[in-house]
Amino acid sequence: MAVGSGNFAELLWPGIADLMGQEYSEWESLYTKVFDVRDSTKAFEKIQGVTGLGLAAIKRQGAAIVYTDPLQGFQEEFVPVTYARGSVVTKEMWEDDQYDYINTIPKMLSRSMRHTEESVAWDHLNNGFSASFTGADGLSLFNASHLNVGGSTYSNQLGTAADLTQTSLEQAVTDIMAHTDDLGLQIMVKPVCLIVPNELNFTARRLLETDFIVGSADNDKNGLKGLFKDLVISPWLTDADAWFIKTDVPLGMMFFWRRRMETDRDNEFDTQNLKFSVTGRFSSGWADPRQMFGTAGA
Repeated sequence: MAVGSGNFAELLWPGIADLMGQEYSEWESLYTKVFDVRDSTKAFEKIQGVTGLGLAAIKRQGAAIVYTDPLQGFQEEFVPVTYARGSVVTKEMWEDDQYDYINTIPKMLSRSMRHTEESVAWDHLNNGFSASFTGADGLSLFNASHLNVGGSTYSNQLGTAADLTQTSLEQAVTDIMAHTDDLGLQIMVKPVCLIVPNELNFTARRLLETDFIVGSADNDKNGLKGLFKDLVISPWLTDADAWFIKTDVPLGMMFFWRRRMETDRDNEFDTQNLKFSVTGRFSSGWADPRQMFGTAGA
C-alpha cells in the first residue's frame, strides 16, 4: 500500500491554511532515567550474578580456619529485537504535494520509534507483578519471594499493596533500607527516585516537596522531603494506582542498544514509489531486582 493522490487529495490544491495533527509537544526521554542504557556489540549480552563471602566464623585456639568459597548467582541474558516501521509514497503524490507533508514522514517515523523505545521499556514495570514476565530467578520483577543464592528469600514490594500515601512511602523506604545481599549480609540501599503515573503526579509532589507531613494537623516535619533525588512522572505507566522506587543498587533495569535508530529512504525502480523506513535493535529487562521496589496500589 502506497500513499497516493487519492489518499490525500486535499494536499494537492492550494488554499489550506495549515495542517493539524502532527505538531505536538513531546515528553523528554523518561526510560533513560530508570534504565542503565548501554551500547551492545554482540548477538546477546549477559549479566552474571556472583556473591561475596558470608560472616566470619569463630576460630578457637589451635583450630583450623574455616574456608568458604563465593557462589555463582543468577544469570540474565539480553537478546536484541529489531523494531521497524515504514511508509511508501507514490512519485506523483510526492511531486504534487503542495504543503511539504510528505517530507515530514521521516520525522513521523522517528517519533514512532521514540515512542516504541519508551513503550517497550516501561512495559517491564507495567507487567512487573505478572507471573508471565519473569527474570533470572524465575520470578516477576516485583515479588515477595525473590531468591537469594544463599538459600533465603527477600521482597521488593510492600507486604500489603497500598496506594501512595505518607505512611506507605515511608514503609517502602524502611523496607528498602533493610535489604541484604545473597548471603544475608546487610547492604546500604538508598532510594533514588520515585516513579509514578500521571494520575499520581500531584500526590507525589505533595509528599516529596512539602515541609510538613501531608494531611496531618500536627507540626511534624516531613522526613520524605529531600530523601529522593528525582521524581519521574511517566505517561507510559498504565496502572493509575501503581508506584515504584528506583534505588541505588547497580545493574538493575538494563537497556542495550545493538543498533540505534536509523532512518532511510529509497525509490523502487519499477513503481518509482518513494519508501521511508526507520529501524532500531535493542533489548531490555532487569538483572538485580533489588534496584526496584514497587506496589500495585490498593
